[in-house]
Amino acid sequence: MPKEVDHDERREELLEAVWRVIARHGIEGTTIRGIAKETGWSTGVLSHYFADKDDILGSALRLAYERIATRWDAKLEGLTGVRALYELVLDNLPLDGERDLETRLLMNYWSLMIRGQDGTPHPRRRGPRLIDLLTTLVREGQQAGEIRSDESPRDIAERLLGLIDGFSLHALLNPERLTRTRQIALIRREFDRLTDNAAPSATTRAEQNKTHRNRRRTYA
Repeated sequence: MPKEVDHDERREELLEAVWRVIARHGIEGTTIRGIAKETGWSTGVLSHYFADKDDILGSALRLAYERIATRWDAKLEGLTGVRALYELVLDNLPLDGERDLETRLLMNYWSLMIRGQDGTPHPRRRGPRLIDLLTTLVREGQQAGEIRSDESPRDIAERLLGLIDGFSLHALLNPERLTRTRQIALIRREFDRLTDNAAPSATTRAEQNKTHRNRRRTYA
C-alpha cells in the first residue's frame, strides 16, 4: 500500500531546503534545479507545490516569518517589560544554527531591497513588526520602573533594533571577532545601562534595593 504523503509537511521541507540554498548561493544563484538537488526530489515535485520561482521565494520568506513569530510567542509567554525585551533582543541574534540560517536568509532578501531589485512578494507577517514589539516592551518596562525614562520608548527601540541588525551582520562577516558569547555580553551591558537609575516603581524602597542588587537576574 503506497505511503500517504503529508503535503503540508513536504511543502515545509521543500521551503527549508530553499532557505539553505539561498543562504549558500544567494537569491540570484538559487534555481529550481538547485533546490531539487538539495531536496533529492525532482523538479516535477516542486512544480506540484509552487507555480514558479517567485512563488517559491515568497513562500520561503513567509514560512520564515511564521516560524519566527511562533518562536516569539513561545519565548515571551508569561514575560513582560524588561525580561520580555531582553529575551526578544536575544532571540533576534544569530546565536544558534536556526537563527544563523534565518539571518542569512533575511539578509539576502534585504540585499535585493537595498538595490531596488526586490521583485518577490511581501507576505503578511503574523503579529507585530519587530520595531513595534520592541517599542511596546520598552514602554511596559518604563511604566513598571524597570527601564530609564529619560529617552522615549521609540528611541530606545530603534537603538536596540540597530544593535540587533549590526550584531547580526558583523557576526556573519566576522564570527571569530563577534562570537555568540560576546554578543550576549554586549547586550547585557546595554541592558545594564537601560536599567541603571530607572524611575521608582510602586515597590517599597527595600524591594527596590533588592531588585537593584539582583537586576541581572531580572532579565537574564
